[in-house]
Amino acid sequence: MNQEALEWHDGAGDELLLLAHATGFCKELWRPVVSSLRDQGATAAALAWDVRGHGRAPALELPASWWTFGRDLVGLIDSLAGAGRLPESLVGVGHSMGGTVLVLAELLRPGTFTGLVLVEPVLIPPPFVRNPEFSLAQGAARRRPVFGSRDELIESYLAKPLFQRWHPEAFRAYVEHGFEEVAEGLALRCRREVEAELFATGAECGAFARLDELATPVRLVVTDRAGELGPSLALLPEALPNVTTTYMAGQSHLVPVERPDLVASEIADALKTFS
Repeated sequence: MNQEALEWHDGAGDELLLLAHATGFCKELWRPVVSSLRDQGATAAALAWDVRGHGRAPALELPASWWTFGRDLVGLIDSLAGAGRLPESLVGVGHSMGGTVLVLAELLRPGTFTGLVLVEPVLIPPPFVRNPEFSLAQGAARRRPVFGSRDELIESYLAKPLFQRWHPEAFRAYVEHGFEEVAEGLALRCRREVEAELFATGAECGAFARLDELATPVRLVVTDRAGELGPSLALLPEALPNVTTTYMAGQSHLVPVERPDLVASEIADALKTFS
């Protein structure tokens, strides 16, 4: 993986957090969470990375399989080990698709993680099939791909209630790093056809059927505004064998970019239980 797709946050101690972003997002959106961790006294080093088809990572070939991301993560961890940068304790922190990517890596290589913090992971029960009619896939396919200027982009996004709830630093990170300069202006780094494909294939990986294989401890974070993911999330406290569940009242599926302080608090608390 190229270095531009990685972002290190220096820390202290023999512990590393691997931060996995959601579909359509990019690694820089974890910055407010890391900042909140520091404010709360958590000093673990952190590494956020762009998955294929996002940010500054290589392109994602379509049709896509989420197992590709799991294999990529195992490869990244191997490269860290080869460079002498893999500490004794490795903790995965993932949001939405990012949580699933961490689970897939752990299934591919059991014992990789000391613990996992999963914020509303996409772990969907059967049938394990592609669903191009999924509303989020349909919405992603209609996203505007290019904006004429940064001001036009910001004005358009802040007109939507969804983005009005974002933490200012998270929104700034998305505007600065979720788009690239093109001849016409600014274009999505995660192309809309890639985002739509990933929403359509979320269930297809079948990870839900193998959750009983996860021995590593899991901190599961669930909100009361999870949208269409809600029914699947309701099954996870029983499906995961070694799980502690936190319910965040009044929050939404996008809690990491809306309330990074709350997510940081969960990570900091989970680290105490994992060690």
